[in-house]
Amino acid sequence: MPKIPFSSQVLPIDYLSWAQTDIKAGKPVSGETLLGVIEQSIQQQLPDTVRDIVGRALIPAVKTRGRPIKFGALLDFALEKVDVRYPALLRYEQRKKDRLLKSGKGVARGDYSPSLLAYERLLRHMKYEFGPKTPEALRNMHSAWRNGRFHSQENCTDSEDYDAEIELLFPAP
Repeated sequence: MPKIPFSSQVLPIDYLSWAQTDIKAGKPVSGETLLGVIEQSIQQQLPDTVRDIVGRALIPAVKTRGRPIKFGALLDFALEKVDVRYPALLRYEQRKKDRLLKSGKGVARGDYSPSLLAYERLLRHMKYEFGPKTPEALRNMHSAWRNGRFHSQENCTDSEDYDAEIELLFPAP
């Protein structure tokens, strides 16, 4: 049995499926991926000048009209509802825990705190607004929203030119 080097055992990258996956996910397709798609489809290498031009290209993601469904204003309204409902649910869960402790049954080791139980109940009632989240994630999101860190400028990545964004964050020496 002949020994085949590992480098020749690896399958080549399928650039076409890679580009289609990026397009379906709403991500931009890089020029390198586009170059790979073209060269794989015609089964030969392009001239160097064309390779340079295509390699620099960037096909932006397809933009849809309106806001994404689980972002922005709808999420703000949902967190406002959470802010209104949470204190009452917290009091309810705390009274329930106190009743258990008074009866002498005690709380099982795996039980959550009343706070997390309240967030879990909120998630059950508002599953359309939040989708599949854990109570801890909702607690962190609610805390960030209450303290004004939810829509802060440092969380915003609106730039379509990520190279320029990286240059701003990490300037060359």
